[in-house]
Amino acid sequence: MEKMKTICIRCFLWCFTLMVTLLSGIATMPVSVVDSLCTATSTARYRLTFTGKWSQTAFPKQYPVYRPPAQWSPLIGVTHSSDYHIWQKNQYASNGVREFSEKGEAWTLIKEVEAAGERIQSVYGLFSTPAVLGGTGQTSVEFEVYARHNFLSFIMRIVPSPDWFIGIDSLNLCDEDHWKENISLELFPYDAGTDSGFTFSSPKFETIPQDKVTQITSSFPSHPANSFFYPRLRHLPPIAKVTLTKIKSKQIFSLPIEPTQSNQIPTGNAIDETLINTPLDCEVSAWSPWGLCKGECGDDKKKGVRYRTRYIHIKPANNGSVCPPLEEEKTCVPDNCYILLEHWDKKQDHSPHLGLTITVKDPNLEVLLMKRFGKYGKFTFTSHFSGQHFVCVKSNTTRFSVFANERLKVHLDVQMVEHTIDPSAVKAKDTIESVEFKVQHLIGQMQYISKQQNFEREREETFRQMSEVTNGNVLWWAIIQTSILLIVGFWQMRSLKNFFIKKKLV
Repeated sequence: MEKMKTICIRCFLWCFTLMVTLLSGIATMPVSVVDSLCTATSTARYRLTFTGKWSQTAFPKQYPVYRPPAQWSPLIGVTHSSDYHIWQKNQYASNGVREFSEKGEAWTLIKEVEAAGERIQSVYGLFSTPAVLGGTGQTSVEFEVYARHNFLSFIMRIVPSPDWFIGIDSLNLCDEDHWKENISLELFPYDAGTDSGFTFSSPKFETIPQDKVTQITSSFPSHPANSFFYPRLRHLPPIAKVTLTKIKSKQIFSLPIEPTQSNQIPTGNAIDETLINTPLDCEVSAWSPWGLCKGECGDDKKKGVRYRTRYIHIKPANNGSVCPPLEEEKTCVPDNCYILLEHWDKKQDHSPHLGLTITVKDPNLEVLLMKRFGKYGKFTFTSHFSGQHFVCVKSNTTRFSVFANERLKVHLDVQMVEHTIDPSAVKAKDTIESVEFKVQHLIGQMQYISKQQNFEREREETFRQMSEVTNGNVLWWAIIQTSILLIVGFWQMRSLKNFFIKKKLV
């Protein structure tokens, strides 16, 4: 009897400890804030209408017109409670959001939503719309909400893009004890932080380490190559618009809007909202160096011309600043005239008694320039070899200069410049430098991947050793437990036998 009392007391203490543990666990669970509670008694049904405003007039820079043209992926939306987020600004994107924003694949994202609904009962409904095969298309869908799941979130990929999307995060459709009737929101692009591409058609370039979700503005990312970089704009125009309309309970049915497929400006009432002309200024390269001075030699044709050029980076659009001149010229003395008599004084041709003969030789003692000057003059020459050059100055003074009371003063000013570089060569050089930078970046990524693989191998080896040790310990623990059970069973059987013998039952 005393043994039974002891067993009952131990069971009571064990149950009490278990209840205290469970209650303490419940006390530490997060509770939704009071402000987010919805006390509406009935469910509500809404119609979501998406309108794309991604036109070539609103976003002229690098606007995609083919392979593929501007369009929108299917819209993935959920209705949920306040403790769930399909995506959040300034937070890291999940694997599902990553695959959807980069490739348009929604399978992983749907699995994440379904798992959240099964695990924490935070998701009530999952819905989608067809893809819109045009930048200014339109589509709609209906969904249902109720008091416990009164928040709406959705995501829609920008096609084509590296990892850009639009969407809404946790929009509350409930206003205390009643549902909101109409909601209209303008949408702006977001970067998922998983790809480092700058343009709509950028190749896949994984961001390592992953960045947080950020909103794209007219000045961020601050890089001229970015497709949304408009330094003249304070804010980007909205790229899309979403309208939520509560469907009345007496309304039996409603006709859905067929998704449109157009990259042109729509007609009708939508024209006023989509006619946004974003000015795109012309962007040109820097001036190339001055070219060689070319012209004919002779007293009557002694003036040459040299040129420098630049090329267009981005053509203007929508009344943006026009392109400046792409070519500039100036007069000069031809470089290909070995002997040339130059008259620098317009009133008096030159002194008949004073002058200089200039001879320039390269390191190979080849004559690059030989000119005979009057009282004033200047000379230029081009050398194709580096090294020591020789400039010889010889006076052409005659004996009559003494009687003419004329003097010759020499001032030598040497300036060195580069040859003209062909704009196509400059552009090719820029392309090569860009490719070189990308190759270096790829090498760095490969080194990072190699280090990561080594780390994974070391961690796998460590985990394998830990697993082997743990399995060994479990095996020994099982052996010990089995031994104890056998010993206890043997002892109990022996005690029972002695009891029966003592009571003379056997």
